[in-house]
Amino acid sequence: MPKRSPRRRRSRRPLEGIQLRTPSPPAQTGGTGTAQAGTVRWRVHVGGRVNSAPYVTDGTVYVTGQGVWAVDTADGSVRWTNADAGLTGSPTAVGDTVYASGHAPHWGTLLALDAADGRPRWLRRMNWYSTTQPLVANGLLHYVNGSRYLRTVDAATGRRRWRAKYQGRGWGTVSAPALADGILYAAGKDGTVWAFDPATGKVRWKQRIIGRLPATPLLHDGTLYVGDGLGPHVQALDAATGAFRWRTLLDSVGSVRTTPAISGNTLYVGCQDHRLWALNATTGAVRWHVTTDGPVDSSPVVADGTVYFGSDDGHLWAISAENGRVRWKVRTGGPVRSPVVADGVLYVGSRDGYLYAIEASPAPGRPLP
Repeated sequence: MPKRSPRRRRSRRPLEGIQLRTPSPPAQTGGTGTAQAGTVRWRVHVGGRVNSAPYVTDGTVYVTGQGVWAVDTADGSVRWTNADAGLTGSPTAVGDTVYASGHAPHWGTLLALDAADGRPRWLRRMNWYSTTQPLVANGLLHYVNGSRYLRTVDAATGRRRWRAKYQGRGWGTVSAPALADGILYAAGKDGTVWAFDPATGKVRWKQRIIGRLPATPLLHDGTLYVGDGLGPHVQALDAATGAFRWRTLLDSVGSVRTTPAISGNTLYVGCQDHRLWALNATTGAVRWHVTTDGPVDSSPVVADGTVYFGSDDGHLWAISAENGRVRWKVRTGGPVRSPVVADGVLYVGSRDGYLYAIEASPAPGRPLP
């Protein structure tokens, strides 16, 4: 057998002197006017494919590519990057600190980075990798990985506060924790949804849902919405008690592996059957769906009457939140991950290795296409 090349040791210091590639924007369609919806403002290569949503705050977009990257929202210039932070999950920024899962040759890590330069403030070694976004609130960081435990550490120091066993060991899709109204939620790979006291880890309730490997839940107005993960069920639970409010079996052979979005009384759900579904948020009844040319592994986002989501067909889609009419779409070079919208701009990564900034809406006063 041929000999493997020696493994290069990764530096724990941020990379310096990065040369950006600035090719012409990819092909796209859009509306009319000088500030076209769907126009690519800039794109920057982040060293490797993007598998999760970016995080935007205070004029900076943080994204996981090959490491964690901090990019200026105005022009796409790179502020810093740290090759040891980031795996596939999204980073989180709170105040002057960026939190991210990381990696080492044989184990996972959890890191706190200085938001100004990306240098580590603390690092906590883990026996398992994480593919999800850390959740930070009230001075605590809540974190899950492939282990059996939901872990809570002090956000300033990384010291453990508590841990709770909530799932079995083993790889597979892991749902990120969610927090609302003083309750911390985690969905285990066996399909059990748990509610904890975020300060102590005390269990408030647990509920077994239909399916396994559930997606990260959405919490809205006292209701927890969660997709099956391995099937086409969407379910709504009472966030205070865990009681079922409704279950919907989509007319589909696909799986719901994404976090829903909500606007008004409509729930938007991506599915691997190539469709984005719109459901009545109160009853779960199907309102309409729109079909793409690839699985929808992107969590949607809703802003100003438009639903934005990515598809494995390589497009970022913009559709009417009211009826699913396609308003525009932008082509990238690979499957498109979950977008975020901030100040009228969409930030989204693609598995082509680029982070994109795209106009979310046309110039003021101009109608949407």
